Amino acid sequence: MKYINHAEGSYKTAFSQSRQRLQALKPEEIVSRSLCNYEENNSCLVYKSFGHDIEISYPDGLIRLLGNDSLLTLDWALILINYLSSAKSASINNEWVSYRELPQGNVFYPHIRIHVLQELAQLYSNCDKRVLGEALHSLGFILVNSNADLDVEGSFAPRVPIRIRFWEGEDEIPASCQILFDRTASDQMHIEDLAALCIVMKNLILAMYEGTQ
Repeated sequence: MKYINHAEGSYKTAFSQSRQRLQALKPEEIVSRSLCNYEENNSCLVYKSFGHDIEISYPDGLIRLLGNDSLLTLDWALILINYLSSAKSASINNEWVSYRELPQGNVFYPHIRIHVLQELAQLYSNCDKRVLGEALHSLGFILVNSNADLDVEGSFAPRVPIRIRFWEGEDEIPASCQILFDRTASDQMHIEDLAALCIVMKNLILAMYEGTQ
């Protein structure tokens, strides 16, 4: 299997800058910070994102998603590479917070509320719950017990766990959705990358739901 040759278009400069940051780090430093693995015989960095194995060649920074390359969008690919150079050697503190509770999260939250949370809530309200469960499972999410109607936990990267909660709604109260990050998420990724991550998650869930039906 070959590495994906994306037409990076308007993303070209961002990919170039991200690859330069990656190339400035030694593989062992990247592994320590990000908790990925380095396969020396293949010269590639490997980690799991949303239940899928990711390979990023080092030092070139070319990326492929094992098993289903068609899922890998440019925005997901870019923040995958960004994570490897931005991650810090800090422990997760297991304190879940919403995006707007992260530093500067209130700036991008209105966009996320409209274009991510409301769309996922609408999906939950109208979907086949069994099919949605299968779609989330295929993205590496597992069920969590809580007062939500559906609560799942997954992972963008080893140091960036994610939790998604859905409520059905009743009477005149509409269905709702909440995305939670560990409070340390903004130490591992730029706040704009975390906003992009919310969009990526929504698109992946919608794609997997439609593909599972």
